[in-house]
Amino acid sequence: MTGPEHFRRAEGLAAKAAEYLGQGDGQDSAAVWAAVAQVHATLALTAATALARTSADDRAWIRAAGPEPSPRPKAVVPRTKPGPNRGRAVPEVP
Repeated sequence: MTGPEHFRRAEGLAAKAAEYLGQGDGQDSAAVWAAVAQVHATLALTAATALARTSADDRAWIRAAGPEPSPRPKAVVPRTKPGPNRGRAVPEVP
């Protein structure tokens, strides 16, 4: 399995573990599913940090991890407005 494949498998196994949480006798099953998910997550992390990154590898990780985060909003820079508050900076709302 590749690193991204381990990542996707870990996500699926973690979801399976979550199905058993809070079900009394299902706690043991949840623990087993979670342990196997952790193994795959560890292998994914090992692959991501140990292997030389190539552009193909980067694209595979982006596909495995999901959509790219949305861009951060631009900072609002206060501007001075002319008017009754002369001499004081008044933030201008865009």
